[in-house]
Amino acid sequence: MKKYRWWFIGTGVALLLFISLPFMVIYFLNNGNPYTRYWTEKQVPAHLEAQGYTEKDLLEAHWVLPKYRVNNDIYTDGYMVRFKDEPTVTYTYGVKRQGKNVVQYCEKETEATNPTTTSDSTRHNEDTCIDHWANR
Repeated sequence: MKKYRWWFIGTGVALLLFISLPFMVIYFLNNGNPYTRYWTEKQVPAHLEAQGYTEKDLLEAHWVLPKYRVNNDIYTDGYMVRFKDEPTVTYTYGVKRQGKNVVQYCEKETEATNPTTTSDSTRHNEDTCIDHWANR
C-alpha cells in the first residue's frame, strides 16, 4: 500500500492543477497579472511624488488594464493620472520590464474632439516619453 501512496498523491496534485488551470487563466484575463499590478501600483505613485506632485495635485489616479497589447518593453498594466489644473487630459504611465523604471506614454487622452494627442502643449509632459505603439 505504501508503494501506491505517492502515485495517488501525485495523481491528485496533477488533477488539481489540470482543473484549476482554466480558472487561473480566466482570472488573469479579467484582472491582470497580480505581480505586474503590484509593481505598477508601487512604482508610479513613488515616481509622481519624486517629480514633485502630491495628492492635492491629482484629480484622479488609478491602475488600469488596457484591452490591447502595448509596448513589449513595458508591462501591460498602466496607471492613468489626471491633474487638477488640467482635468481634460489623461496621462498614462507604465513600468518597464527591465529595471522597473516608470515611463510616461507620449500619447495622451483628451476629452476634446481628438481622443488621443501626442502634442507637447500639455502641461505635465515629461522630458522622455515612450511611444505606446512602438515595439509591438
